[in-house]
Amino acid sequence: MHPDDTPDSTWPTFCLSIAGIGVSVACNDDPLVEQLSWRYREFPLEGDVQFAIRVELMEREGYGAFLEVDTAFRESVMEFKSPAYEGFVDTRKGYGQLSLSSAHPQDEVEYFLRVVYSLLVFNEGGLLFHAAGIVRWGRAYLFFGHSGSGKTTVSRLSSDNVVLNDDLIVLLPQMEGWIAYATPFWNPTQVRPTSNSAPVAGLFRLVQDKDVFLEVMGKGQALAEMVASVPVIPDDRSRGGELMARCGSLLEKVPAHLLHFLPDSSFWGVVEEIG
Repeated sequence: MHPDDTPDSTWPTFCLSIAGIGVSVACNDDPLVEQLSWRYREFPLEGDVQFAIRVELMEREGYGAFLEVDTAFRESVMEFKSPAYEGFVDTRKGYGQLSLSSAHPQDEVEYFLRVVYSLLVFNEGGLLFHAAGIVRWGRAYLFFGHSGSGKTTVSRLSSDNVVLNDDLIVLLPQMEGWIAYATPFWNPTQVRPTSNSAPVAGLFRLVQDKDVFLEVMGKGQALAEMVASVPVIPDDRSRGGELMARCGSLLEKVPAHLLHFLPDSSFWGVVEEIG
């Protein structure tokens, strides 16, 4: 980390931890830090900080900076640029920076944190994965698919269980399989996440249908859809081979199924048939 890039020690700072990976965020705007601290209060720091972020809020104007983004990868560095912001993530140095103008900066910072954690988790041998993660009887079931496929629906239909998140889950390998961890990323239209973790018991590609049944996914289709459900990493060609291998390793431990389902909780009957 270059001395000129270190966060100003006088800036207010908050910390969070996802899947045991600690991140600190220093910012020049006190109200923004208070908002973010409250937003991530159920994911407090556990252990040491592994990555530091410096956020400079230039002004509270504009919105949706990350909707028009140019990105570039250069070895360990991912760079961002748009008319409303610029920044970078350097996983080797353990430091990132974001300068932005936004009327809703907390949303922009959340997007930046998603990018940071996608890269950090990948460096730890895991994946940030677009899926609803639901813990039932101590085991995590992951439901994935394109936007609108039903991830939030199955989460709302599982209110008696623990919803890790209805959109983004951290997956990390262990000796006997994979563990799913909650993330704090959500919005009011989604199901509020619960900070928890559990071993992965099943992977289910959601298919809205008029009946409820399972189909085994072909290996090629399963691998392609898994890769497509990982944010950020597919944009870096240098990580492409490792991403394919990692998704393949996950599928060897946890085979994927097509889950045809109705908008009710009857899908749990067939899901639990596989264990």
